[in-house]
Amino acid sequence: MDIESQYEYPAGVALSKFLEGLRNGKIIASRCEKCFSKHVPPRAYCLDCFKPINEYIEVDPVAEVQTYTRSRLLAVGETGEEIVWVFVRFVDTLGGLLHMLDTATTPRIGLKVKPVFREKRVGSIHDIKCFTAAD
Repeated sequence: MDIESQYEYPAGVALSKFLEGLRNGKIIASRCEKCFSKHVPPRAYCLDCFKPINEYIEVDPVAEVQTYTRSRLLAVGETGEEIVWVFVRFVDTLGGLLHMLDTATTPRIGLKVKPVFREKRVGSIHDIKCFTAAD
């Protein structure tokens, strides 16, 4: 028995700014005007002082691998080739992104990486093909 479940999840102001940035090949953070903390992905409210955020800035796309794991399990529950998942944090920001590491890069904590953007971008996290070692 199949149960269809269709839903839409509105991105909201902050995440919309982030997705628009990805479509343009940029990493966008929110910046709190009170405590100056920066968050990737952007937040509508500061996680430090709880003030509303109205400022969004482009950050350097070079990030640092905070942790990583290896997996052979695909999203559909089947096994496949090994994928290395990395959690990266951008310089002087809070938060971070979980994404794939390119197969030519050996993962390690502290590795400097940068996003590899797809040629055709639509405003999705999938606009980042993977992360690769920064030069």
